Amino acid sequence: QDSRLGERAPALPRCEGGSAMTQGEAAADDDVRGEDEARDEDAERRQDEDEPAAKRQRPKLRGFEFFRSIGSPKTVCAPMVDQSELAFRMLTRRYGCELAYTPMMHSRNFAENAKYRKQNFTTCPEDRPLVVQFCGDNPETMAKAAKYVETQCDAVDINLGCPQGIARKGHYGAYLLEEGELITSIVRRMDAEVAVPVTCKIRLLKVGTENLQETLNLCYGLEAAGCSVLTLHGRTKEMKGQHTGPTNWEAVKIVKSRLNIPVFLNGGIETFEDVERCLAETGVDGVMSSEALLETPSLFSGRHVSQDQLTAEYLELAKIYDAPKSAVKAHVFRFLYAGLQTNIDLRAQLGAAKTLEEIGLAAAAV
Repeated sequence: QDSRLGERAPALPRCEGGSAMTQGEAAADDDVRGEDEARDEDAERRQDEDEPAAKRQRPKLRGFEFFRSIGSPKTVCAPMVDQSELAFRMLTRRYGCELAYTPMMHSRNFAENAKYRKQNFTTCPEDRPLVVQFCGDNPETMAKAAKYVETQCDAVDINLGCPQGIARKGHYGAYLLEEGELITSIVRRMDAEVAVPVTCKIRLLKVGTENLQETLNLCYGLEAAGCSVLTLHGRTKEMKGQHTGPTNWEAVKIVKSRLNIPVFLNGGIETFEDVERCLAETGVDGVMSSEALLETPSLFSGRHVSQDQLTAEYLELAKIYDAPKSAVKAHVFRFLYAGLQTNIDLRAQLGAAKTLEEIGLAAAAV
């Protein structure tokens, strides 16, 4: 049956003066509008051809297709608040780091405050592949924040692993892990609205391989919601500070074997030999380092590079990329930790330094 039966006949188009056009006038008007639309389409096509290829809309890759598109990275710089800033990321890239994450940023602040965005997110063309990490508990806000960086990164990450008290107070990080419906709704919303893939960084929900089912169920849900890469820290949120304990690589190995997306392992990496052993024993797709990389940015190269050289290179990069002084000072304290233990006066000098030049002088003296 014709679905148009019973519908009203379309009214004739009206002229500017309000009187109805004749059929001939309407046809002529359609011809004119058709020519205008054709010209507009030609203009849009020329504009698209003039745009750089990177700015054109490309199909969104997910999972292993995405992973392969960024070079199948095996060595990953973790997201670290105030520490994985641009200058540090560029230093680790010199020494074998194949993928880097920005520090965690608060989605609400990022979505609503231009000053916050300018102060907390910096990158450059050489800073790729790059994942930008956000925290938050509102799907709409998380997606809105991510859209500000979707043309300047390769993926956006959801922080579901921060175990600190501030995360509990702010209702984000590892304190969302038991709210499966909420976090899968965040993943689903971001995957639907953001042009780049969505990844997640989580922790184990319970201690012990025998108690892995809850973690597995969460991982299945994240994958089904659109997570393209999962990073699993092999500890629970309670395992921090003096209660840190060993990383459960076996649990991560099991999760990796059950999922159909790339899995990165975080935790328990101190040396390059640990990196190689982890990849061999667990079968994970990549190894993420935080603490060890902060102390030895050349970790992933497998080479011995003096702390003095690393400090000098970092200070050079900090100057080029205008790194925050607080981050610079924190990095230099870590790089030169051993020397500063026996040079208390220089430790005080470094602590009092206010400019890059002053930080450099104190570091050179150590």
